Amino acid sequence: MTRTIRSLCTPLLFLFLTIWAHAQTTNALPRSTPEAEGISSEGILQFLDAAQQSKHEFHSIMVLRHGKVVAEGWWNPYRPDLKHTMYSVSKSFTATAVGFAVHENRLRVSDKVISFFPDDLPETISPYLAELNVRDLLSMSAGQEPDPTPLVGRDSNWIKAFLATPIVHKPGSKFLYNSLCTYMLSAIVQKVTGEKVIDYLRPRLFTPLGISGMDWEVDPMGINVGGWGLRVKTEDMAKFGQLFLQKGMWNGQQILPAAWVEEASTLKIIQHPDMPQAKRDSSDWEQGYCYQMWRSRHNSYRGDGAFGQFIIVMPDQDAVVVITSETADMQQEFNLVWKYLLPALQKESLPANKKAAARLKKKLASLALPIPAKTAASPLAKTIAGKTFSLSPNDRFIQNMSFQWKGDNCQLTVKNNTETHLLTFGAGKWVFGETTQLGPSLVKGAKAHFVGLPPAQVAGGYRWKDQNTLELTLRYIESPHTETFTCRFDQNNLTVEAQSSFGQKNIETFKGIAQADGYKPARLIVRGDDMGFSHSGNEALLKSSKEGIQTAIEVIVPSPWFPEAVRMLEQNPGVDVGVHLAITSEWDNVKWRPLTDCPSIQNKDGYFYPMVFPNKDYPGQSISENPWKIEDIEKEFRAQIEMAIQKIPRVSHLSAHMGCAYFSEEVKALTQRLAAEYNIPLEGGDGAFSRVGYEGPSKTPAEKKQSFLKMLQKLEPGKTYMFLDHPGIDDSELRAIHHIGYENVAADRQGVTDLFTDKEIKRFIEQNGVQLIGYDDLASSKDWWKEAVVYQIYPRSFKDSDGDGIGDLKGIISKLDYIKSLGINMVWLNPVYASPNKDNGYDISDYQNIMKEFGTMSDFDALLAGFHQKRYQSVYGPGSQPLQRRTRMVQIGPQFAQQPLLQLLPLVACRKRQTALSLEYFR
Repeated sequence: MTRTIRSLCTPLLFLFLTIWAHAQTTNALPRSTPEAEGISSEGILQFLDAAQQSKHEFHSIMVLRHGKVVAEGWWNPYRPDLKHTMYSVSKSFTATAVGFAVHENRLRVSDKVISFFPDDLPETISPYLAELNVRDLLSMSAGQEPDPTPLVGRDSNWIKAFLATPIVHKPGSKFLYNSLCTYMLSAIVQKVTGEKVIDYLRPRLFTPLGISGMDWEVDPMGINVGGWGLRVKTEDMAKFGQLFLQKGMWNGQQILPAAWVEEASTLKIIQHPDMPQAKRDSSDWEQGYCYQMWRSRHNSYRGDGAFGQFIIVMPDQDAVVVITSETADMQQEFNLVWKYLLPALQKESLPANKKAAARLKKKLASLALPIPAKTAASPLAKTIAGKTFSLSPNDRFIQNMSFQWKGDNCQLTVKNNTETHLLTFGAGKWVFGETTQLGPSLVKGAKAHFVGLPPAQVAGGYRWKDQNTLELTLRYIESPHTETFTCRFDQNNLTVEAQSSFGQKNIETFKGIAQADGYKPARLIVRGDDMGFSHSGNEALLKSSKEGIQTAIEVIVPSPWFPEAVRMLEQNPGVDVGVHLAITSEWDNVKWRPLTDCPSIQNKDGYFYPMVFPNKDYPGQSISENPWKIEDIEKEFRAQIEMAIQKIPRVSHLSAHMGCAYFSEEVKALTQRLAAEYNIPLEGGDGAFSRVGYEGPSKTPAEKKQSFLKMLQKLEPGKTYMFLDHPGIDDSELRAIHHIGYENVAADRQGVTDLFTDKEIKRFIEQNGVQLIGYDDLASSKDWWKEAVVYQIYPRSFKDSDGDGIGDLKGIISKLDYIKSLGINMVWLNPVYASPNKDNGYDISDYQNIMKEFGTMSDFDALLAGFHQKRYQSVYGPGSQPLQRRTRMVQIGPQFAQQPLLQLLPLVACRKRQTALSLEYFR
């Protein structure tokens, strides 16, 4: 029986392959010569010569006449087997999916858009929104203004974002190009068919036309984006155009209803009705709009994509012209078609012109884009080979670059926050490869951009512009775009200028430095000042820490809302706290007094003076203008420090409100002495960090964001910085608080809160690897750990096995004073090393097992808060990445994981639970 089945399989397989091969041949576009189809080879040659002399960069061309390909070419490194990003040509395919759905009675063009998405509607449905139908989406006349497409970079639910955008014109009455209209068509098709548009079109369009290998971008909800993102080959584009030219017929079958082709390709709305006719006659963008297609001059219509992706259907000439390219002037590219190709199309076949046909064939085969010229190698190549250059934060999120040479090829390694990309560039030639690095794109900011798509095909070439400047050219050969990296080397410094081919005026500059001992990120303290001065301020400061990038809060102890601040900080033990020493009270409607009886630093009403330094708006009302006494300042500073320690025992540093600790050398010396006495560092002491501020104007929220981003881009790897501002909430309380010269307190400080909690800012910091730290993390850069007395917590050693009160989690928390009395000043959590040994019967395990023993994150936070309050240093072992930022622990790097001395760590958890251990050994 088995033998019989096998004997039948071979001929059946042969028959299947024969049928499949025949189907592929049948679906392939036939070829012919230009003259045989009534086209002059000379005319095509003139077009190609004009294209070569123009400022446009052509990537491919295919000319069809009477259903046959008469000319086709690809400018090397582009190839016929590669897909090409079509941008808005995708819209025509989406509209075709709607046509199939209409034919199958799944929807009608008169259906109301809101009927498809009852769960995504705004609370109030305007009359215009209720009126909006599918036809309005197809004709780009939804009535919205401005175009809501930029929302795709911010929202995860594009349907809801579109429906929430106000419709200001009656639907169907005014044209406005709107890519989210097309997205909504895609979403509607998926809603009524249960399939993404690409899957719905596969058996109806792609398979009958012999189109394969296509892919299409999706939104965050898995819906094809519709308005862009479809990639197919040049010949596939030609097939689509020919299908429309043939009124939906393909190989004798009606693939697409002829009525839909007619409906979709005829004028539906005029773009600018008031435009003078003469101006309209000279533009291919003023001939009217169809269903996701444009009418063009000479009674043609087209699928049209950014930078010159065209499927031009010419019914009067029975021709289709397909172009892929990159140009900033699409109309001029169109003009070349009308100037050279249109006159070459004759009504009858032409006599054979063998010489012209041979020259055309040779020309088409030799099409190529310029390759970076091969230059002599720079002696610098050997110097920089293998070096890693860490980069300042940048919009591309590149953290470091390194260079290497293998023969004539230059290899560039680019590392961002999640991936490492290896790119190869040839000298005087293209080196082909692929990469998951995202290249230039108009819609690069859209959420889910390129998610799920295969790696990008690239071609790379390089040249030395001079002995210190390396130019790397990377072509993304399945897209219209190219990017160039110009790398200038100056000893250990690197400057990179990145420029995309469609953003010639937009050059991104990155600064880098060679780091011999590996990548060290820039570290940044983001400090929020003035907790306690208002309830609004307290709320905003806490929000900025819990939801944003803020890493330290400065508390004004004598301020009126200090008791509330204490309660809030008790409920949030992971927040780093500084005492904001204050001897001024600047607001006109809110005041605070000294904690102590010190008359020389208070005004006649018993309040602090409003200013530290002389101020023209408050003459004579600064402390520096009055007879202050150093003993009164010392008394007050001590009282503030001691109350803070009593109420918030985890205070990590001191800072100065309005610079009050530095207005004289005597006061400065006093503050430094108190910091040493209380063992609480004074902010920024010993050059622990550099202060940074806004790089540019910061009056409005938009200015704050832009200037903050510019500041971030200037941070240097391996250095530590501190940025401070004052979060607040724009409410009635804060609107009542001001002083002369600063009347917009509420709005200004709301802008700071918005900045500190901005998702894009947070993403920029995370993607660039900038390390957000608190003041309590600064100790990790000093030598506190060289001779630390350590208490190690093992994963399964929490039981109180020897009766000393140390063991289980609650016991540890309750006995922190006892642990401190043993002289322990560092806690070691979760060392990771390979060892078969047991610790008193308890397995040495990893972070996940530790967390099981801790129970909940709040328990863990409570333990860490206790460590900070008792001024423990805390470290954790390599591999414990799940630990969150709020733990504020210093990681012992993975480079130590293989050190034999790690086998000594069990000694840390000996019977007395303490030992003197020099971590210097692990360097």
